[in-house]
Amino acid sequence: MKTRFLAALAVSFSMLVACGDDNSSSANGDDEKELSSSSSEKSGDSKDKSSSSKGKSSSSEAKSSDSKDKSSSSKKEDKGEYKREFATSIASGETMFIGTMSLDHIGDLGKDYIEVGTRAGVVYYDRSLFIADLDIGSVARYSLDANNKIGKKSAELTLPGVWVNHIYFVNEEKAYLGGMLDSLLIINPKTMKTTGAIDLSKYKGDDALVVSPGTGVIVDGRLYVGLLQNVSDYATGNTAQVAIIDIKKDEVVAVAEDDRVAAVGSLDDSQNQSFIVADGYIYCYSNASWGYAPGQVDGFLRIKVGETKFDKDYQWFVTKDVAIDGVTKKGNFKYLSPTTDANGTKVYSFLNVMVDLQQVWTDMDSYHNNTCKPVEIDLAKKTMKALPIDYTSSWASYGKYIDDDGTVIFAVSTEKDGNAYFRYDPKSEKAEKIADVKQIPMWLVPLK
Repeated sequence: MKTRFLAALAVSFSMLVACGDDNSSSANGDDEKELSSSSSEKSGDSKDKSSSSKGKSSSSEAKSSDSKDKSSSSKKEDKGEYKREFATSIASGETMFIGTMSLDHIGDLGKDYIEVGTRAGVVYYDRSLFIADLDIGSVARYSLDANNKIGKKSAELTLPGVWVNHIYFVNEEKAYLGGMLDSLLIINPKTMKTTGAIDLSKYKGDDALVVSPGTGVIVDGRLYVGLLQNVSDYATGNTAQVAIIDIKKDEVVAVAEDDRVAAVGSLDDSQNQSFIVADGYIYCYSNASWGYAPGQVDGFLRIKVGETKFDKDYQWFVTKDVAIDGVTKKGNFKYLSPTTDANGTKVYSFLNVMVDLQQVWTDMDSYHNNTCKPVEIDLAKKTMKALPIDYTSSWASYGKYIDDDGTVIFAVSTEKDGNAYFRYDPKSEKAEKIADVKQIPMWLVPLK
């Protein structure tokens, strides 16, 4: 999905810390609303007491559930007391909603959801969802109950006008927050207050408006985070840069640079899946500004875990090197949405082949064009194959997840099958639709 950026804002180190420290925790209730009425969620404080009573009632029923028969258990599920497996975002028109769901209860998709405008990210950690509302510049923490049902807002950090969408958790009381900033904020995830910052302004390129630490991953005591060097709302820098940070000292160890591809990572990748840890390497992906910066090179580079330079013996240029019969030709610009985590060296994604389908970005409606093909990728072997699932829209090209049994779940919005969930089996190489849904499904984040 190609998302629209807010105007890039370069925020100073001192302003960020001062702004963060002034933020106070806030609570918000009423966790029994339907999608159609969720726009009133922000004014639901007056319903907290009744919502709390419902929660206590649910807890009491749960404790006595062992003595009830199967029919009684079934009735409980009808009341919404089943275990939810995923956090997800869905779209209705151009508005997004975020909540939790179970693939066995698709009919409830949209209940108890939080409205977040047109753009948002969601992360799961420490029995909570962290929801970034990018339209207003905030990250809020929402608690989950024993069944993973979304509850109250327990804390919030607001940076008005600033896109912040990347959280890298060190532990329950320390995390880094990145986005369209010249710094990495250090926050306490429990309170959502800033406790410090790592100034990155000296690494800002001559043409960049903002350094923009985006996709990142923590491995062996170090945070590897891409510096996007935004030169406009859409275009990032021409060079791959990864800042390597010691998470004990909160210091930059080194910045790996390589001009074989453009800036690696993304700002709309809240799951930080443009950096993939596999086979002792961190594979870093560049989407070459989604095609908005002609001449930029897209593809994968990698850094060996523990080292501070890119592997000079590895490169894989997606546009230049990848051809798939009936899908795309070499040399036609194409890009991948963020991938799943790795299963060995294989990951799964959606390949956007607008050029092959003779389509281009024109306006917001273009996000609903069916141009993204589900694919399986072997990073080590540099191979990619199309899967037997129809093209989805780029607006719905982020939902995919490798299940414990090795099968892969895709959330799609297709012309042939509508809005649906598919399960792909790599062993049989077959896919089957497992559920239809009314809304456009987007993120699919496991709650574990």
